[in-house]
Amino acid sequence: MANNTEEAKTGASFSSIDYVQLVIYPVILLFGSIGNILVMLVIWNKKRHRKINDYFILNLAIGDFWMVTISTSVDFYLKFREFPFGDLLCKGVWPLMTMCLFASVFTLTCMAIERWHTIVKPLAPRLTVTKVLWVLLFTWIAGLGCVSPLTVVAHQRGRSCTETWPSFAMRQAYTVAVVSLQYALPLFIITIAYARIGIFLKRRTRLKISDSSKRSAVVLRRQANNAKINKNLRTIVTLFAIFMLPKQVLWLWLDFGKGGDFEHFGDALIFSEFMLYIHSSTNPVVYGTILQEYRSGICHYLRRIFPFLRSSCTNSIQVHPELKLESNNNSNSMTLTNRKLFHQPESVKEIA
Repeated sequence: MANNTEEAKTGASFSSIDYVQLVIYPVILLFGSIGNILVMLVIWNKKRHRKINDYFILNLAIGDFWMVTISTSVDFYLKFREFPFGDLLCKGVWPLMTMCLFASVFTLTCMAIERWHTIVKPLAPRLTVTKVLWVLLFTWIAGLGCVSPLTVVAHQRGRSCTETWPSFAMRQAYTVAVVSLQYALPLFIITIAYARIGIFLKRRTRLKISDSSKRSAVVLRRQANNAKINKNLRTIVTLFAIFMLPKQVLWLWLDFGKGGDFEHFGDALIFSEFMLYIHSSTNPVVYGTILQEYRSGICHYLRRIFPFLRSSCTNSIQVHPELKLESNNNSNSMTLTNRKLFHQPESVKEIA
């Protein structure tokens, strides 16, 4: 402990936001890791019965699991100890977490496209397992490409990581690219894909109703299922839009406004991280329980782990068969924001 920038925090030096992190991070870590592991177990045990959609959800669970576990664990550790490996934190660990986030976002986008293709165009050629594996590999390669600039410009500086760009304009350009690829473009694609699915199902139900009055009971059942599908799709889009938005706004505010001058900017960044972590923790719940088979599998493991859930964990979600997817003052050296999913209040300000 040669100087005060390398000392671990003590109880007296903790702020209110630090205490909030110490409480919330373990909860997010527990919930996120268990949820994603359960989804992975369900898919693993399906073995030869895996569908195309299963591979997408598996890739999503893997990305979210690593993002949540690494991010919260490292953030929690840094509340008490300095990172012992210097630049490896800024050039390796944090870009790795951002790569996991990119992979998850790209997977969500590919899932939306595949669902649209399968439901709206049922007679079109479907993805094979080999092709979907290549698509999933691409999500990770693309994520690596998106964070590769950080491995060059990121450096450790005291208790924080900083980006040293050749020019501030290049930093701004990178911020715009990250916001576009991590939020704006995926949200646009996901919204359009699920909107078209909803419109298709609504039109199909109307056609069925006008087809024959003899099948009115079946049609009404299909109509109810379609309404449930549309509700689930709206939930997916809404969660993505809300939980991913704060971090994107803060990035833009920091690089194109005067966010760094705001007294509580660091606290706002921490709050936006909570939102990202919660989104990654709830993904397996939202995407997993939309399908009856996932809900049944998750309940099976929960009953084995927590016997007291035996009576409350029921298979109440019924889903339309079509969703089963049978194919089924500006400086060039500035503090690194949550491109690497990390920001403590000290990261916005210089440390004495």
